Amino acid sequence: MKPTRHAADDGTPPPIERCARPCRTCPWRVDTAGRITYANLAEYAAGTIGGPGEEAPLGAPMFACHAVEGRLCAGWLAVAGHEHLTVRFAVAVGALPATALAPGAGWPELFPTYPAMESAHRHAPTPTET
Repeated sequence: MKPTRHAADDGTPPPIERCARPCRTCPWRVDTAGRITYANLAEYAAGTIGGPGEEAPLGAPMFACHAVEGRLCAGWLAVAGHEHLTVRFAVAVGALPATALAPGAGWPELFPTYPAMESAHRHAPTPTET
């Protein structure tokens, strides 16, 4: 996913477009398990998830919002963004605020890790929405 970026006039990097909070259909939200189907979640997340000492490298794909085209997923940023070197670089140069790497006040409960999120969706009962 290549987020929409706008040129900055003062030489600072343009901000990376992101959602301000997890949308209603965000797979990182605990309350979506069993409510929404994500048929291609593993393929969608491929390459976007790193880990301590095994961060997703610079230039790796980033997890886009399922509902708002051209924006990074707020849930992914809050849970997994710190383990993605492009995201960390974007924070360092001011293209993303550091606050994007943690859940905000009043956010819904998020899965703590990608494996927990993927497993919950894979083992959820038949969803009622798509």
